[in-house]
Amino acid sequence: MKGRKSISVSVRRHFVDIFFHDAFEGTSSDIKIIDIGGKKKNKRGLFNTSDHGEVTYVNIDKTNEPDILASADNIPVNNDFYDVAVMGELLEHIPEPEPVIREARRILKFNGLLFISVPFNYPVHGDPDDYARYTDSYWKLVAEKNKFEIIKIEKHGSFFAVLGLMVQHLFRAKNKSWEPVQSWIVKFMMWLDERTESPILKDWTTGYGIIMRKK
Repeated sequence: MKGRKSISVSVRRHFVDIFFHDAFEGTSSDIKIIDIGGKKKNKRGLFNTSDHGEVTYVNIDKTNEPDILASADNIPVNNDFYDVAVMGELLEHIPEPEPVIREARRILKFNGLLFISVPFNYPVHGDPDDYARYTDSYWKLVAEKNKFEIIKIEKHGSFFAVLGLMVQHLFRAKNKSWEPVQSWIVKFMMWLDERTESPILKDWTTGYGIIMRKK
């Protein structure tokens, strides 16, 4: 992926872009993908789901020009239809994530894959509401309850990545003339993060990437 080593939009989006790029590595180009909460328009970051197969976009906001205008827990499509379901930075905006996970299971084929990214140490943000943050233990429990096999749960950075994210938000509140300073500090924080070995510092994270397979 172009810009893999750069910070595309934000520290968080950097990790999200890389996670989805790597998740799709090795998948066929003719797969059917449903991007739940995804955007045809007003995309953020460098990753584009449409580069990896035939995509159906589902969103409740018509300004994002979805293929299906619907709630994430009630999507008007047939059972066992899609090879991959994507939920990028969606589930923190859902009051109860489990019905959405169950709906994904319904529309996925047997052995279909569910790719999820969610923030953790990240500012509260609307779109239109922001309800929760969940740990890796929660996602393991949700997968088991809803008959998914966990393939992978990865943390997106640790303490210094979170610190870099905070620096970005601090400098965004200031004049743009500070941007070169912000950029240097964030790059240094990411450099430190890649070299972090301390278990205490690794308890921090900007968020998670989860890959599940329908049983």
